[in-house]
Amino acid sequence: MRNILLILLFFISISLQAQQVEWGVNISPTISFRTPQQHNLSDQAVSIQAGEKPMHTFDFGIDLRAKINERLRVGTAVLYSQKGFSNIHVAAIFDDYRINRTYLIDYVQDYLEIPFFLTYSVVKKKKTEVYPMVGVSNSLLLHDKNNVAVRGGEVSEEVKEKIKTPYLKSTQLHNIGLLLGWGAMTKVDDKTYVGLEAQGKWMITPLLDQASLTNRHLYSFGLNFRFIRTMR
Repeated sequence: MRNILLILLFFISISLQAQQVEWGVNISPTISFRTPQQHNLSDQAVSIQAGEKPMHTFDFGIDLRAKINERLRVGTAVLYSQKGFSNIHVAAIFDDYRINRTYLIDYVQDYLEIPFFLTYSVVKKKKTEVYPMVGVSNSLLLHDKNNVAVRGGEVSEEVKEKIKTPYLKSTQLHNIGLLLGWGAMTKVDDKTYVGLEAQGKWMITPLLDQASLTNRHLYSFGLNFRFIRTMR
């Protein structure tokens, strides 16, 4: 946490000297999944992994970007960010013969995310800019849960309540990640822009999967819709 505050103070000091400061509202639908683990798995862990699928998640929040020169910006943000994945092999997870494939679990983790990043405009016209972006993210785990959906067949309320308890429990509360993307923004008036960014996020810090005792990395891809206003 101390390192985050030091980096934040650094970005604030840069912003005070910047040519222009922009704030933006960000809404980003994403697809999230986690990396597979191929080695030293039990039969149960293999069955669990075989049922895993990507899931739809989202990010939203506000950002602050400081324009250092005509092309370079530095930025930070405060985001509510979801990560996770789905699983249809719930019987293997809970070792209960009553649970079959009519159930679907979305394993969801909610994060407070504070990224720090750079953008550089490679195309800069009168009203439009196109830029790559690169940075790091600090993700603080707020909550994890199972969202349970019924896909068909008879449903036992007892079983449904049972599988609402997360079958994974992360012991890693602070995670470091890598942020890469491409973006474009268009000028609406002297102080207003709209933008779109394609972003990929990769958790560098591995998360311990206590079901299979393996380390896995979460990642996501999304489209970030931005509404931007300049402060000066």
